[in-house]
Amino acid sequence: MSEVEAIFAVPAVTAEHRTRATQAGWPDGLIERMAALRWPGWRIELYLGFAGFPTPEMIEGEVTDRERLTSGLAIHEATWEDDERLSDLYANSSERIGEWDVTVERSPNPFAQQRMQENAHAKLLVDRGVALGVNAYSGRSSIIAGQRLSVGWMGAWRVRNGFRRLGYSSLLMNAPGSLSNVFGMLSYWYVRIENATAQSWISHAVEPFGEDGGGRAIDKLTATVHHLTPTSAAKADGRVRPIEPGDVSGCVALINRTHGGLDMFRPYTEAFLEQRLDDLFWGPKPSFVRAVYGWSDMMVLQDGGQIVACAGLWDRGRDVRDRWSHRTTGEERVVDSTYVLDTGFALGREDALADLLGHLLATTGELGRTTMVVALEFLPEVISRLRWADPQPEQRILETMGFSEGDLRVDVTITRPYTDLGYW
Repeated sequence: MSEVEAIFAVPAVTAEHRTRATQAGWPDGLIERMAALRWPGWRIELYLGFAGFPTPEMIEGEVTDRERLTSGLAIHEATWEDDERLSDLYANSSERIGEWDVTVERSPNPFAQQRMQENAHAKLLVDRGVALGVNAYSGRSSIIAGQRLSVGWMGAWRVRNGFRRLGYSSLLMNAPGSLSNVFGMLSYWYVRIENATAQSWISHAVEPFGEDGGGRAIDKLTATVHHLTPTSAAKADGRVRPIEPGDVSGCVALINRTHGGLDMFRPYTEAFLEQRLDDLFWGPKPSFVRAVYGWSDMMVLQDGGQIVACAGLWDRGRDVRDRWSHRTTGEERVVDSTYVLDTGFALGREDALADLLGHLLATTGELGRTTMVVALEFLPEVISRLRWADPQPEQRILETMGFSEGDLRVDVTITRPYTDLGYW
């Protein structure tokens, strides 16, 4: 064997690992297959050290998925150069919701929603240059039931129409990638009511990791947002102006006062809000980087010389829209909304937040969007003050799964969930 050929020789399996694999009930030859894939030694040790989870069958499935990725299919971290193939994937990946097929189109900037999130990543499954599947994940800090906890959001996962039930979701989940860098001690995701596509995927791909596979049961509750309709009644308010750097401290205090105590809310800091509004660039932004949500989108309402309410308007419909197609009648409708973020108001000034939202609704109308979405589930007085805008609730299932490892078990109960629409 030449020196070059020796570099590619399959690493030998130690007698200790082979014995432990047999004792753990692993199928014959599985650990040799792992060696052929150059499986990291620390991961082999990790799996050999677990008692019963993952099961030998699950480990073999993961190895099989890795082997599939050596035969033509490829997975890589999605980058800006993937924008067109990623938009094409989403445009051809519908979900079945009741009698409707819903396609969440993401173009021209398929990464827009990720820019609203912390530590966002997406893994893309590609065959001969065509994107067949994607999973998106992000990790952030939060507080649940008074406990500091890192949570991981799963969303915008898709497999292309015509390529489902081929194990591609499993490939994406088991493929190496950045997931370990943003691992959540509690994972969560939102599911539309009657979303048969998502529920089928969850039952096949996620539930096996539930209570029978390690004590991580899936909890379900609901989260509600409200859609407001732009009308001629929505007027600009002269007390509203764009945020300035000197306003950040006051806005942070209002945001924390408004949402403090809600599960999954993490108190803002000035640095956090500033970084979000910088929209990737502290200073000038090159022309080839599309704007998503920045300083010019965040507004404050000033009354009596004091800032009493703040909120930002993300023009989601510019890059993300929901196309509904009825399977029987052929009816189609497109929902392209603005989303309200970073809301806060002074104690007893629900009227100020309602007025500010009315101002943003007027902006929504000027943009030509169909609705403005705002998270008002725990602000009934604000909803009441906006009756003129016909607030319509949209409820989704919020599913969570805590992590378990040996004696470590994340077992917290969410009762009043904070909804950041960047993750909706």
